[in-house]
Amino acid sequence: MKALDELMISLRSMGKEDKVELPKKPVDLLLYAPCPVKLTVKDHIDRILANYTARGVSVTAHIPMGCTSIDPYDPICWEEDPDKLPSVIASIGFGDFWRRDFVNNHVRAGVFAAALPAKVNPLHEQAGLVDPRGAYTVYGVTPYVFMADIRRLGGHPVPRTWEDLLHPRYRKEVVMCGDGDDMADAVVLNLYKDFGMDGLQALADNTKGLMHSSSMVKSIGTASEEAGAIYVIPAFFAESTRHPGHIVVVWPEDGAAASPLYFLAKESAHVRLAELIGFFSSGFASIESAAWFAPMDGSAPGRLSAQARLKWVGWDFIEKNDIHALRDMVNARFRDRVRGEK
Repeated sequence: MKALDELMISLRSMGKEDKVELPKKPVDLLLYAPCPVKLTVKDHIDRILANYTARGVSVTAHIPMGCTSIDPYDPICWEEDPDKLPSVIASIGFGDFWRRDFVNNHVRAGVFAAALPAKVNPLHEQAGLVDPRGAYTVYGVTPYVFMADIRRLGGHPVPRTWEDLLHPRYRKEVVMCGDGDDMADAVVLNLYKDFGMDGLQALADNTKGLMHSSSMVKSIGTASEEAGAIYVIPAFFAESTRHPGHIVVVWPEDGAAASPLYFLAKESAHVRLAELIGFFSSGFASIESAAWFAPMDGSAPGRLSAQARLKWVGWDFIEKNDIHALRDMVNARFRDRVRGEK
């Protein structure tokens, strides 16, 4: 317990000149996977690792199981020596591996090379999810959609676009996906990009509160104090839960806000770790529940409706901004306004 406490303190105070000690030898794969499919993904990776072992090849992986736990690899984003990085880094959202320092030191330096499937999902092509610089591979996304309680809306229309959510008729009727300081980063970034700070504040004024995705599906349609008329929620939770007839799931006409599931693979490791890398670029799509994460592999028919679209913040926007720092700023501004700390 003392060691964990010390690590947490170190992480909170960490900067370029104050790093905690990393494991002495990096693993081949560092994987942070979405919680709903984490165990299934781990099972697939474990089988791949067993195949390597059977061939006498040593391949190591680190896959943290806790969704919010402190991990010994958390400071790896500050590492300046590419040889000390894992060969494959897979993560979610716009977190540490989008930091400007990490991007400058490793991504722009050409350390990583993308690995695309033979056929890219048309949803990814339409949204522009393929990295034109060939470094990040977005192997799936967490799409954020709407879930609405028609009864609670009364005579108000069901929102169909992200701009609809900004209308004052929905004041204090929106429940936003979030847990503590954790936010749906793709939602706030897209809103900020399209509508500026005014748009972000308009949604915050309409937001009743933040709620974890697993609690949302239990809350909607109830008379609880936390319930609202409209929920901004990951498609996995919205689509994999049975709802009464007055609850509808809406894929926004301008696209579900797409938070990336991605990996960075060292160019030097592509041959040695081809089977492992292949899981992300094509094998992930074979997992049934992964259908709600819009896998990049387009070789098999998807389960999403023909009307489904994805809304990606865009590589040009990412390139022009320090997307990690911008995410933290808009998250904080949104959260503070929801809490009345304007």
